[in-house]
Amino acid sequence: MINRKIPLCKFTFMKKLGLFVLYFVFVSLFTLYAQNEGETHKGQIGITFSSFGDNDVVRFHDLIGDASYNGEKFFTFGINYLYKLNNSLDVETGIEYSNHDIIIKPMHSLQMDYSPNYNANFSLINVPVTLRVNFLKYCFINGGLLFDIDASRSGPIDRQTGIGSVFGLGVKYDFKCGATVFANPYCKVHSLVPFSSDDYHQRLMESGFRFGLMYKLK
Repeated sequence: MINRKIPLCKFTFMKKLGLFVLYFVFVSLFTLYAQNEGETHKGQIGITFSSFGDNDVVRFHDLIGDASYNGEKFFTFGINYLYKLNNSLDVETGIEYSNHDIIIKPMHSLQMDYSPNYNANFSLINVPVTLRVNFLKYCFINGGLLFDIDASRSGPIDRQTGIGSVFGLGVKYDFKCGATVFANPYCKVHSLVPFSSDDYHQRLMESGFRFGLMYKLK
């Protein structure tokens, strides 16, 4: 297996880029809030749950002799906030906790004894910042950035702290009482820009269904 170190200057640039994007997003959200603070019924807060899909660990470059990684199960719980910009656009953020189980299958050869498969478990804390485009009254498309923090101790999977991305398509229903329920099939790529110096970095790719219950704030 080839192992080369990424120069420190490149690692520092990735960290600065991530901090700059995070600063820009939150300044933009604060500005939008300040411009509309006199208005009512502009936000929704609620809980979300994600699962029922696939989670795999991949590299963008194949390595000879590397193990294979197959997702076993995962789940995500979140507290999310939805801010209405206009009738068609919403901004969504929040904080989410996810747990992942991955089965690792070591590479076997004729000259070596067969090593058994083993399990890797790790947790992430995600801060999504996404834009939701509403259409046809009950449908929406959402996508944006994920700010990931790997909450696990060191293990066989590269740390997933970094900036990722998410894209999805969903349906929703608004009740007259101010509550909203939605279902949101999605795809996520974690640690697309990792905050680590590992070369050939592993990235968690996740697809599943997200369900949410939101309530309108007055």
